[in-house]
Amino acid sequence: MKTARYLPTLIGFIIGTLVGALVLYLVSPHPLALDQARRRAIAILSQPPREVPTEESPIVTAVRRIAPAVVSLDTVGKESARDDRGLPFYIDREVRSRGSGVVISPDGFIVTNDHVIDGAERIRVVFPDGRDYYARVIGRDPSNDLAVLRVPASHLIAAEFGDSDRLEVGQTCVAVGNPLGLGSTVTAGVISALHRQHLQLSEGRYLDGAIQTDAPINRGNSGGALANTAGQLIGITTAILSSDPNGGNIGLGFAIPSNKVRKIALQLIEHGKPSEPPSKRPWLGVVLGPVPENLARELGLGSDQGAFIARVVPESPADTAGLEEGDVLLKIDGHAVMGVEDGVEVIQQHKPGDRVQLLILKPDARGERKVTVTLQPFPQGVIADPDLENP
Repeated sequence: MKTARYLPTLIGFIIGTLVGALVLYLVSPHPLALDQARRRAIAILSQPPREVPTEESPIVTAVRRIAPAVVSLDTVGKESARDDRGLPFYIDREVRSRGSGVVISPDGFIVTNDHVIDGAERIRVVFPDGRDYYARVIGRDPSNDLAVLRVPASHLIAAEFGDSDRLEVGQTCVAVGNPLGLGSTVTAGVISALHRQHLQLSEGRYLDGAIQTDAPINRGNSGGALANTAGQLIGITTAILSSDPNGGNIGLGFAIPSNKVRKIALQLIEHGKPSEPPSKRPWLGVVLGPVPENLARELGLGSDQGAFIARVVPESPADTAGLEEGDVLLKIDGHAVMGVEDGVEVIQQHKPGDRVQLLILKPDARGERKVTVTLQPFPQGVIADPDLENP
């Protein structure tokens, strides 16, 4: 009797379950047979990708303009050493290295770093489209770490020079080169600082007025391009400051400003050599930088008035004359110094042995002081920095 009592409930449960299963079957997608599923997948994958409008970024625009002008350099030379008298000689063993270069003329002229081709017997230039040529050296300026090459080609895409004097700290930049022999590679960053002075690369090689950037630069980038967002050449990448024993990038890269590159490249193409060797360059022995904004306000100086003496080289003419770190250089022989580049250029217009009168403002004493300095020839081995490496 109990079974008869629960029978209607049991039957209702079974019917409800069957109805629910039927409804679920009707509303759920039916599984396809394997052949039918395969045909559908093939049809989907055979369709071309749907075009989606992409936003044109400044970096993409810059790369399109500058990248075709950046080449890879493969060099072959012989290993060098020095004998017990310090004289160089070559070991009969090939040394291969890689670097980068930038086309500066449609008729085959290329600028690179001098250290990239130093000791090279053969220089192979590889263009982004795969073409390659052997280059000959037109001229070298080891003291400024620049060289000009030429390949037998014409109608090349050449970089457009930008005005490196108009750069601002914080603006976006891109570096294009051949790091680690990988081929054309683009990195991006900002201008971290300007007017870095007296950074020594090696004996007799210095960076004056260098551009500092955090755009990643690695070995093989030397001689490559630093460009602004307009795709204009604003510098030649040449060195990194690294605490990594393997020379890894830590965001401290340096480039030779494009205005300096253009001036030296012109000299090398015209004469095959720089206008003056280092021994004929005048040397004051200071590292100049912009006057800090708070100090300029405190001293009542304009935005471009004066140059800040950030460092005085020991036993230099400036040191002998009593110049100190923190002084502000206001005038040179009566010429008002309007910023770092102006101060450097006025000094470079002199020659070793010239006596120049400087007007110095000493912030601590709030007073001006006239100082006479005798310029010396630019020396070898100034301000060596063991962590500064050629990438």
